[in-house]
Amino acid sequence: MIEDDIYRASSQYRYWSYTRESLARIREETNKLASQRVKAAFRRVHAANKSSQNGDHHNDGTQHSEGAGADHVEIETLTVDEELKIVEWGCSKIMDMGEAMNPRIPSHVVATAIQYLRRFYLTNSPMTYHPKQIMMCALYLATKADHFYISLSRFVAELNNVSEDDVKAPEFLLLQGLRFTLDVRHPMKGLQGGHVEMNVLAEEGRLGGSITKASGSEKRVGVAADKAKKLLATAAQMTDAYFLYTPSQIWLAAVMIADRELVEAYISAKLDALPPTADDSDTIAEKFKQKLMVTISSCATLLESYRSSEDDAAQRKEMRRIGKKLTVCQNPEKMDIVAVARAKAAAKREGAEGTDTDKALKKRKLERERLERDGDVFGPELKDIKG
Repeated sequence: MIEDDIYRASSQYRYWSYTRESLARIREETNKLASQRVKAAFRRVHAANKSSQNGDHHNDGTQHSEGAGADHVEIETLTVDEELKIVEWGCSKIMDMGEAMNPRIPSHVVATAIQYLRRFYLTNSPMTYHPKQIMMCALYLATKADHFYISLSRFVAELNNVSEDDVKAPEFLLLQGLRFTLDVRHPMKGLQGGHVEMNVLAEEGRLGGSITKASGSEKRVGVAADKAKKLLATAAQMTDAYFLYTPSQIWLAAVMIADRELVEAYISAKLDALPPTADDSDTIAEKFKQKLMVTISSCATLLESYRSSEDDAAQRKEMRRIGKKLTVCQNPEKMDIVAVARAKAAAKREGAEGTDTDKALKKRKLERERLERDGDVFGPELKDIKG
C-alpha cells in the first residue's frame, strides 16, 4: 500500500502520470504549436486558391491587382480551456456509443477508450484532428486491447453513416499519440477488491466500533461502493484523475465522497496491520496517514467538481459556441483524415518499393562478389577443408 511497485512499473505511471503544473504546461505547448500550424495551413490554402484564381484571370487576358492586405488571413484559434471542453465532449460521445452498441460495450472498455482519447489530445489538438475523427477508432481499439471482440463490419453497422475506413484510417495516428502503450490501469478493479476487504475487516471488528457486522456494515459498505462505482464510470473519466492520481487513490477518493468515515477507518486498519519499522513507527504511520488523506481528499474534490454539460443549460450553450468556433479554425489540410491516411500509405508504398528494389540490387551485387571471392557456390573441396 505504501509502495505500489507493480503500478510504478507500468507504462501508465511512467508515461501518463503528471503534476497539475506539468499537465497544464503540456497542454499550453500543444495548443500553441497547433495554433501556429493551423494559421500556416490557412495561409497555404489561401495562397493556393489565390494562385489558382490568378491563373484563371491571366488565361482570360484580364489583369489582377492585389490590395495591401490580400495575403493576410486572420483565424481565431481555440484556447486551452476550449480544447479541453471539446475533448470532454468527445469522451461523452464515446460513452453514448458504448451504451448504444449491441451488445453493449462494458464500462471498463469504454473507460479505456476515453483514456485513449484523453491521452491522444495531450500532444494533439482538436484543431488538427477533430474528436469525431478519432473517437470511433479509440473505442474500436479499446475493444481489441481489452479483449472484447467485435468485428469491424459489425462495429460499423452499429453506427450511423460511418464506413470501415473512417474507423481504420486514424489507427496508426492514434497509436503514435498513445506512444504505442495500450495498457490502462483502472480503479474499478481496486474498488471491487476494496469492497470485499472492507466487509471482511468490518466482520472482524477492525473498522472501529461504529462499523461492525452488527451495525449493518455490509449494507453500508455496499451503498458506498455502488456510489463510488458510478463516480468511477463518469467523473473519473471526464476529469484529469487518471493523469494526477494512482488507481488506488482514485477509488478511495470515490468511496470517500460516499462515506468519509468508512475510508478513514479502512486506511487506519490497513496501516495498523503493517509490521513496525522503528521505535517511532506510530508517528511515521500517523504522518503517512495524514499525507495519504490529503492526497485522497484532493482527488475527491476533483471528482466532485465534475458537472455534466447535459445537466447545465449554460454549459450546453458554451459547447455550441466552441463547436462553431472549432468549425471555423479546423485545420483545412487535416479535415479528411481518410484521404490523408491514404496519401501517406501511397507515399510509403512508393518509397518502400524503391527501397526494396535498391536493397535487392545491392544484395545481388554482394552475392556475386562473394561467389567470385569464395569460388564454387557449394563451397571449397572437402579435402581442402580437411587439410
